Amino acid sequence: MRLLLLLLLSALQLYAQQSWDALRQLKPGLRVRVLEIAGTEHKGTFGGVSAGAITLQTDKGEAIVERTFARRVEVPSGARRTRNVVIGAAIGIAVGAAVDQTLGAYFRNESGETAGARAVTYIAPTGLFGGIAAAMGSWRTVYKR
Repeated sequence: MRLLLLLLLSALQLYAQQSWDALRQLKPGLRVRVLEIAGTEHKGTFGGVSAGAITLQTDKGEAIVERTFARRVEVPSGARRTRNVVIGAAIGIAVGAAVDQTLGAYFRNESGETAGARAVTYIAPTGLFGGIAAAMGSWRTVYKR
């Protein structure tokens, strides 16, 4: 049992750390986000990578981040954005159902809620939460220290 736990922990540690060499597969001009150990964030287009640093073009000019200071390098991920929208829409449907079964039941008993109002109870939160999830950019980690 201890051996299995030890193997699992070492596998998780290997999974969490990605190799610096993975950055060599990035194409110049690709949008990237580099997070430094100190908390500084650089967003721009990928320029290149060497054994000791990554170069990117930002709005303020060229930024060079040394490998020893880089905590994480990320690229945009469209697949995760779709997943996030689906999750946000599902949360919206759940919120709509909860509102419909509580306040909606009350309003139907007291004042006769219309079908259009009942539809808005589901559509509004679904669109709201799905839109929030879509607006939150989705990034895939290429390198993690």
